[in-house]
Amino acid sequence: MKGFELPVEVGLELYAEKDVVLPFYTGHISRGLLLHILRQVDPRVSQEMHELNVAKPYSVTPLQFKSKNKGEKGYLFDSAYPCRVKFRFLKDALSKYLIDYFSQKNTVTVIDTQFHIASMAIKSKDYVEMEKEAEAVDSFRLCFRTPTYLSSLGTSFHCLWPEPTKIFPNLIRLWNLYTTGKKYSKEEYVEYREWLGENVGVAEHQLKTRLFNMGRKKAAGFVGWTTYVMKEKNRWNKATSTLAKFAEYSNIGGNKTAGYGVTKYRIR
Repeated sequence: MKGFELPVEVGLELYAEKDVVLPFYTGHISRGLLLHILRQVDPRVSQEMHELNVAKPYSVTPLQFKSKNKGEKGYLFDSAYPCRVKFRFLKDALSKYLIDYFSQKNTVTVIDTQFHIASMAIKSKDYVEMEKEAEAVDSFRLCFRTPTYLSSLGTSFHCLWPEPTKIFPNLIRLWNLYTTGKKYSKEEYVEYREWLGENVGVAEHQLKTRLFNMGRKKAAGFVGWTTYVMKEKNRWNKATSTLAKFAEYSNIGGNKTAGYGVTKYRIR
């Protein structure tokens, strides 16, 4: 899976051959679809992407669709309208497997229903370019579009609050794994974490928690938005802006590969 390690987002617009009941939360359906596609092209890659307890170089969004009604098992998808999903990769080589697949086929199967690919949109942002474009700002907002939770050391309970000293150190570790730009040392990591605690805080928020079923599992997370303020306009300020933009590809927190932690970065 060698490549240029360029973050890439592949967005698909699909049309179903018939109406179908989709579960209330579909992030795990998106993940299953991606792994199935990769398996058709290269089973080895699909297996690597499914390994436990290792950082994954991808994230997904839940399926977006229009429903006719809501039932006990989920929403009845209206096949007259498109279904959309996005796959994000932290290494550009992975996106090429999707392109290879769709150069041969224009259909996928979701819950025993054929979906035809109407269009594919691809966008990317080089890691170095992401750093160069980052601005030192007084404040910014993160919009948590899907349930998000953060891990807490020493407990099985999840943190359901967008604490900056939890979000951004996790992002910087993920950044270090895949970036072709600046990599941060252990000393810089410690310095950054201390800087976050002293200089970044929540100014306002509108959040609520939600619990979703993902097949046999359940997971709670917060959704909504949070505005952060930063005291100093220095290199750590710019690094925080870079990581917030990077999160649009990586997602934030736990269960990113099942569509949790989808975020949007906005300068206030």
